[in-house]
Amino acid sequence: MKKFKLLYCLLAVSLLAGCDSDDSSSSESSITADFSFTSDGSTFTFTNLSEGATSYRWDFGDLYFYSYEENPVYTYAIKGGELTVTLTAMNEAGEEANVSKQISAPVIIVANIDIDGEFEDWEEVPVYYEFTGSVKKMKYYTKGPNIDIYFEGGPDMTMEIVDMVFNVDEDNTTGYNEAWNIGAEYLFEGPPILGSWGSFYSHAGGNAWAWDWIGLDGHGFQSSGTIAVDGETNAIELRFPKSFFGTVGDSIDFGMWLDWGAEYYPSDTAGPPINIEIQR
Repeated sequence: MKKFKLLYCLLAVSLLAGCDSDDSSSSESSITADFSFTSDGSTFTFTNLSEGATSYRWDFGDLYFYSYEENPVYTYAIKGGELTVTLTAMNEAGEEANVSKQISAPVIIVANIDIDGEFEDWEEVPVYYEFTGSVKKMKYYTKGPNIDIYFEGGPDMTMEIVDMVFNVDEDNTTGYNEAWNIGAEYLFEGPPILGSWGSFYSHAGGNAWAWDWIGLDGHGFQSSGTIAVDGETNAIELRFPKSFFGTVGDSIDFGMWLDWGAEYYPSDTAGPPINIEIQR
Protein backbone atom coordinates (compact mmCIF):
# COMPACT_ATOMS: atom_id res chain seq x y z
CA MET A 1 0.00 0.00 0.00
CA LYS A 2 2.84 2.36 0.80
CA LYS A 3 4.36 1.65 -2.61
CA PHE A 4 1.15 2.70 -4.34
CA LYS A 5 0.99 5.91 -2.32
CA LEU A 6 4.61 6.72 -3.19
CA LEU A 7 3.98 6.06 -6.88
CA TYR A 8 0.88 8.31 -6.80
CA CYS A 9 2.84 11.16 -5.23
CA LEU A 10 5.65 10.87 -7.77
CA LEU A 11 3.14 10.96 -10.64
CA ALA A 12 1.41 14.03 -9.19
CA VAL A 13 4.69 15.90 -8.76
CA SER A 14 5.72 14.97 -12.29
CA LEU A 15 2.42 16.21 -13.74
CA LEU A 16 2.58 19.49 -11.83
CA ALA A 17 6.15 20.12 -12.95
CA GLY A 18 5.16 19.39 -16.55
CA CYS A 19 2.22 21.84 -16.41
CA ASP A 20 4.43 24.60 -15.00
CA SER A 21 6.93 24.07 -17.78
CA ASP A 22 4.26 24.35 -20.55
CA ASP A 23 2.77 27.56 -19.09
CA SER A 24 6.17 29.20 -18.98
CA SER A 25 6.98 28.48 -22.62
CA SER A 26 3.56 29.57 -23.89
CA SER A 27 3.74 32.94 -22.12
CA GLU A 28 7.08 33.82 -23.67
CA SER A 29 6.86 35.53 -27.10
CA SER A 30 9.72 35.68 -29.53
CA ILE A 31 8.35 38.93 -31.06
CA THR A 32 9.28 42.48 -30.16
CA ALA A 33 7.09 45.21 -31.73
CA ASP A 34 8.50 48.67 -32.28
CA PHE A 35 8.58 51.43 -34.89
CA SER A 36 9.81 54.95 -35.55
CA PHE A 37 8.35 57.66 -37.77
CA THR A 38 9.07 60.92 -39.55
CA SER A 39 6.56 63.37 -40.98
CA ASP A 40 6.30 65.95 -43.74
CA GLY A 41 3.15 67.83 -42.96
CA SER A 42 0.27 65.36 -42.99
CA THR A 43 2.33 62.55 -44.61
CA PHE A 44 4.04 60.12 -42.21
CA THR A 45 6.75 57.58 -43.04
CA PHE A 46 6.73 54.66 -40.60
CA THR A 47 9.84 52.51 -40.14
CA ASN A 48 9.23 49.04 -38.71
CA LEU A 49 11.74 48.11 -35.98
CA SER A 50 10.03 44.88 -34.90
CA GLU A 51 11.98 41.66 -34.41
CA GLY A 52 10.85 38.07 -34.90
CA ALA A 53 7.74 38.90 -36.92
CA THR A 54 6.69 37.91 -40.44
CA SER A 55 3.54 40.01 -40.89
CA TYR A 56 2.27 43.34 -39.64
CA ARG A 57 -0.93 45.31 -39.13
CA TRP A 58 -1.00 49.10 -38.71
CA ASP A 59 -3.87 51.05 -37.19
CA PHE A 60 -3.25 54.73 -37.99
CA GLY A 61 -5.70 56.00 -35.39
CA ASP A 62 -8.05 57.86 -37.73
CA LEU A 63 -10.74 55.14 -38.02
CA TYR A 64 -10.06 54.93 -41.73
CA PHE A 65 -8.33 51.64 -42.67
CA TYR A 66 -5.51 49.27 -41.79
CA SER A 67 -2.23 48.77 -43.62
CA TYR A 68 -0.42 45.45 -43.80
CA GLU A 69 2.80 46.83 -45.30
CA GLU A 70 6.04 46.45 -43.41
CA ASN A 71 7.03 50.14 -43.73
CA PRO A 72 3.98 52.14 -44.80
CA VAL A 73 3.77 55.78 -45.87
CA TYR A 74 0.44 57.29 -44.85
CA THR A 75 -1.18 60.66 -45.47
CA TYR A 76 -3.81 61.88 -43.03
CA ALA A 77 -6.52 63.42 -45.20
CA ILE A 78 -9.66 63.06 -43.07
CA LYS A 79 -8.73 63.43 -39.42
CA GLY A 80 -5.79 65.09 -37.71
CA GLY A 81 -4.71 66.23 -34.26
CA GLU A 82 -3.31 63.99 -31.53
CA LEU A 83 -3.66 60.38 -32.75
CA THR A 84 -2.57 56.95 -31.52
CA VAL A 85 -0.81 54.69 -34.05
CA THR A 86 -0.69 50.98 -33.18
CA LEU A 87 1.54 48.35 -34.79
CA THR A 88 0.73 44.68 -34.30
CA ALA A 89 3.58 42.33 -35.26
CA MET A 90 2.82 38.62 -35.86
CA ASN A 91 4.71 35.44 -36.73
CA GLU A 92 3.72 32.16 -38.40
CA ALA A 93 3.28 30.43 -35.04
CA GLY A 94 0.36 32.73 -34.24
CA GLU A 95 2.24 34.81 -31.70
CA GLU A 96 1.84 38.57 -31.74
CA ALA A 97 3.01 41.70 -29.99
CA ASN A 98 1.89 45.30 -30.32
CA VAL A 99 3.07 48.80 -29.56
CA SER A 100 1.27 52.17 -29.64
CA LYS A 101 2.73 55.64 -30.05
CA GLN A 102 1.26 59.14 -30.14
CA ILE A 103 1.61 61.34 -33.21
CA SER A 104 0.44 64.84 -34.03
CA ALA A 105 -0.93 65.32 -37.54
CA PRO A 106 -2.29 68.57 -39.03
CA VAL A 107 -6.05 68.89 -38.81
CA ILE A 108 -7.41 68.66 -42.35
CA ILE A 109 -10.48 70.79 -42.95
CA VAL A 110 -12.94 69.34 -45.46
CA ALA A 111 -15.33 71.96 -46.83
CA ASN A 112 -17.49 72.40 -49.90
CA ILE A 113 -16.81 75.94 -51.02
CA ASP A 114 -18.93 77.56 -53.72
CA ILE A 115 -18.11 81.05 -54.95
CA ASP A 116 -21.70 82.25 -54.88
CA GLY A 117 -21.87 85.06 -52.33
CA GLU A 118 -23.32 82.74 -49.69
CA PHE A 119 -20.69 82.46 -46.95
CA GLU A 120 -22.13 79.71 -44.70
CA ASP A 121 -19.81 77.16 -46.33
CA TRP A 122 -16.84 79.02 -44.80
CA GLU A 123 -18.01 78.45 -41.23
CA GLU A 124 -15.95 75.26 -40.77
CA VAL A 125 -12.78 76.96 -42.06
CA PRO A 126 -10.70 78.69 -39.36
CA VAL A 127 -9.56 82.30 -39.48
CA TYR A 128 -5.87 82.16 -40.37
CA TYR A 129 -5.04 85.87 -40.27
CA GLU A 130 -6.53 88.90 -38.52
CA PHE A 131 -5.82 92.52 -39.45
CA THR A 132 -6.53 96.01 -38.14
CA GLY A 133 -7.42 97.83 -41.38
CA SER A 134 -10.67 97.74 -43.32
CA VAL A 135 -10.01 94.02 -43.82
CA LYS A 136 -10.39 92.23 -40.49
CA LYS A 137 -10.11 88.50 -41.23
CA MET A 138 -8.70 86.15 -43.84
CA LYS A 139 -9.57 82.50 -44.43
CA TYR A 140 -8.37 80.18 -47.16
CA TYR A 141 -9.19 76.70 -48.37
CA THR A 142 -6.73 74.91 -50.64
CA LYS A 143 -7.76 71.24 -50.66
CA GLY A 144 -8.56 70.18 -54.21
CA PRO A 145 -7.92 72.02 -57.48
CA ASN A 146 -8.37 75.59 -56.24
CA ILE A 147 -7.04 78.24 -53.89
CA ASP A 148 -10.14 79.81 -52.35
CA ILE A 149 -9.74 82.97 -50.26
CA TYR A 150 -12.28 84.72 -48.04
CA PHE A 151 -11.91 88.26 -46.68
CA GLU A 152 -14.17 89.81 -44.07
CA GLY A 153 -14.12 93.38 -42.85
CA GLY A 154 -16.14 96.38 -41.83
CA PRO A 155 -18.48 98.37 -44.06
CA ASP A 156 -15.46 100.32 -45.36
CA MET A 157 -13.99 97.14 -46.91
CA THR A 158 -15.05 97.70 -50.52
CA MET A 159 -12.12 96.00 -52.33
CA GLU A 160 -12.71 98.26 -55.33
CA ILE A 161 -9.09 98.15 -56.45
CA VAL A 162 -6.66 95.53 -55.18
CA ASP A 163 -3.14 94.38 -55.93
CA MET A 164 -2.52 90.77 -54.94
CA VAL A 165 0.89 89.17 -55.46
CA PHE A 166 1.65 85.43 -55.32
CA ASN A 167 4.94 83.61 -54.78
CA VAL A 168 4.16 80.08 -55.98
CA ASP A 169 7.65 78.57 -56.35
CA GLU A 170 8.63 78.98 -52.66
CA ASP A 171 11.67 81.01 -53.72
CA ASN A 172 11.72 84.61 -52.55
CA THR A 173 14.83 85.45 -54.61
CA THR A 174 12.91 85.32 -57.91
CA GLY A 175 10.10 87.60 -59.05
CA TYR A 176 8.79 90.84 -57.58
CA ASN A 177 10.59 91.54 -54.32
CA GLU A 178 10.08 95.15 -53.25
CA ALA A 179 7.69 94.35 -50.39
CA TRP A 180 7.62 91.56 -47.78
CA ASN A 181 10.67 89.88 -49.40
CA ILE A 182 8.05 87.89 -51.30
CA GLY A 183 9.57 87.01 -54.69
CA ALA A 184 6.17 86.99 -56.45
CA GLU A 185 5.67 85.42 -59.88
CA TYR A 186 2.05 86.54 -60.37
CA LEU A 187 0.00 89.69 -59.83
CA PHE A 188 -3.70 90.41 -59.88
CA GLU A 189 -4.50 94.10 -60.22
CA GLY A 190 -7.81 95.90 -60.46
CA PRO A 191 -11.37 95.26 -59.27
CA PRO A 192 -11.56 91.57 -58.23
CA ILE A 193 -14.65 90.72 -60.28
CA LEU A 194 -15.19 89.25 -63.73
CA GLY A 195 -16.12 91.72 -66.45
CA SER A 196 -13.94 94.45 -64.95
CA TRP A 197 -10.64 95.83 -66.14
CA GLY A 198 -8.86 93.77 -63.50
CA SER A 199 -6.28 91.37 -64.87
CA PHE A 200 -3.57 88.82 -64.17
CA TYR A 201 0.12 89.47 -64.87
CA SER A 202 3.28 87.36 -64.74
CA HIS A 203 6.56 88.78 -63.59
CA ALA A 204 8.88 89.91 -66.38
CA GLY A 205 12.15 89.23 -64.55
CA GLY A 206 14.38 90.88 -61.99
CA ASN A 207 12.95 92.10 -58.69
CA ALA A 208 11.36 95.36 -59.78
CA TRP A 209 7.73 96.20 -60.65
CA ALA A 210 7.80 94.68 -64.13
CA TRP A 211 4.85 92.60 -65.32
CA ASP A 212 3.57 90.98 -68.51
CA TRP A 213 -0.18 91.04 -69.11
CA ILE A 214 -2.00 87.69 -69.03
CA GLY A 215 -5.65 88.69 -68.91
CA LEU A 216 -8.55 87.65 -66.72
CA ASP A 217 -11.12 85.71 -68.75
CA GLY A 218 -10.61 82.03 -69.43
CA HIS A 219 -8.35 81.29 -66.46
CA GLY A 220 -11.00 79.98 -64.07
CA PHE A 221 -10.93 82.98 -61.71
CA GLN A 222 -14.16 83.49 -59.75
CA SER A 223 -15.33 86.16 -57.34
CA SER A 224 -18.48 86.88 -55.39
CA GLY A 225 -17.74 90.58 -55.36
CA THR A 226 -17.94 92.46 -52.07
CA ILE A 227 -21.24 91.77 -50.31
CA ALA A 228 -22.74 93.52 -47.29
CA VAL A 229 -23.49 90.67 -44.86
CA ASP A 230 -25.03 93.11 -42.39
CA GLY A 231 -24.63 96.75 -41.43
CA GLU A 232 -21.30 96.06 -39.75
CA THR A 233 -19.72 93.43 -42.01
CA ASN A 234 -18.68 93.12 -45.66
CA ALA A 235 -17.25 89.94 -47.14
CA ILE A 236 -15.84 88.63 -50.41
CA GLU A 237 -14.73 85.19 -51.64
CA LEU A 238 -12.27 84.57 -54.47
CA ARG A 239 -11.17 81.48 -56.38
CA PHE A 240 -7.80 80.97 -58.09
CA PRO A 241 -7.32 77.59 -59.83
CA LYS A 242 -4.00 75.98 -58.91
CA SER A 243 -3.51 75.08 -62.57
CA PHE A 244 -3.25 78.77 -63.41
CA PHE A 245 -0.05 79.01 -61.34
CA GLY A 246 1.55 75.89 -62.85
CA THR A 247 3.34 73.73 -60.29
CA VAL A 248 2.41 74.79 -56.76
CA GLY A 249 4.54 73.69 -53.81
CA ASP A 250 3.56 73.09 -50.20
CA SER A 251 2.72 76.75 -49.66
CA ILE A 252 2.51 80.09 -51.41
CA ASP A 253 3.40 83.52 -50.08
CA PHE A 254 0.77 86.20 -50.57
CA GLY A 255 0.57 89.95 -50.15
CA MET A 256 -2.14 92.48 -50.90
CA TRP A 257 -2.67 96.19 -50.90
CA LEU A 258 -5.82 98.22 -51.48
CA ASP A 259 -6.49 101.46 -53.37
CA TRP A 260 -2.99 101.85 -54.86
CA GLY A 261 -1.19 101.25 -51.59
CA ALA A 262 -3.52 102.96 -49.11
CA GLU A 263 -3.58 99.74 -47.05
CA TYR A 264 -1.14 96.84 -46.94
CA TYR A 265 -1.80 93.26 -45.85
CA PRO A 266 0.29 92.24 -43.99
CA SER A 267 0.64 95.77 -42.63
CA ASP A 268 4.41 95.66 -42.17
CA THR A 269 5.99 95.60 -45.65
CA ALA A 270 9.36 94.85 -44.06
CA GLY A 271 8.03 91.74 -42.35
CA PRO A 272 7.19 88.29 -43.71
CA PRO A 273 4.34 87.85 -46.20
CA ILE A 274 1.09 85.99 -45.58
CA ASN A 275 1.73 82.26 -45.95
CA ILE A 276 -0.97 80.03 -47.41
CA GLU A 277 -0.48 76.29 -46.85
CA ILE A 278 -1.46 74.07 -49.76
CA GLN A 279 -3.52 70.93 -49.12
CA ARG A 280 -3.66 68.14 -51.69
